[in-house]
This record gives sequence, C-alpha cells and structure tokens, in this order.
Amino acid sequence: MRKNFRSLGNRNYRLWAVGSLLSYVGTWMQRTAQTWLVLTELTHNDASALGLVTGLQFAPLVLLLPWSGLAADRINRRKLLIVTQLLQGLLAAGLGVLTVSGAVQLWHVYVLAFLFGCVTAFDITP
Repeated sequence: MRKNFRSLGNRNYRLWAVGSLLSYVGTWMQRTAQTWLVLTELTHNDASALGLVTGLQFAPLVLLLPWSGLAADRINRRKLLIVTQLLQGLLAAGLGVLTVSGAVQLWHVYVLAFLFGCVTAFDITP
C-alpha cells in the first residue's frame, strides 16, 4: 500500500493534488448549478437551451486542442495552470454575481459557458 501513495510524500504533489481536487469539485458544482439555472430559472425546462449551453462548454475542448497543446509545450506549465485556474474562478464568480443580483439572462450563461470551455481547454492540457 505504501508504494501506491509514495507520490504523496512530495509536498508539491500534495499541494497540486488537493488543489486539483478542490478545482474539479468546484467545476462540477458550477456545471450542475448552471444546468439548474438554465432549466428552471431562465427557460422553464427548455432542453434546446440546455443542449446549447452544454455544447458551448465542451466544443472549445475539441476546437482549441491544437492551440492548447502548443501552449502546454511552450508556456511554463505552472504559470499556465495558475492563469487558467484564476480565470475559471473569475468566470464562476461573474456568473454567481449575475445570478445573485437577479440580472442573469440566458445569453450571459451562453457567453460564460463558452469562455469557461475555452479556459478549460488550456487548463486540462498540461
């Protein structure tokens, strides 16, 4: 069993693993809340709107693959991860502020979902 968790003996790896776990949980929570927001608050169960939001989130992963791979090869990976995590946090906070203030509209969710997908394409590459 000790061999399986040997990597956790490295402080930097532990920091990365905990940070990555928290980031993924936050991303899942955001996507779930975004789905709920689109289905129940903004469109009243419009599956087409939800499909478009989902497509806008995940299409950039495929479309930006060549550029995200290039960025991972040429840019310092640590700095790239810091920037992408910061941008993801800002986008999530922006959607949160819009939602809590009652100003959120469907097009806001579309734009933020697309931007989140673009940032995620660069975040998962390194």
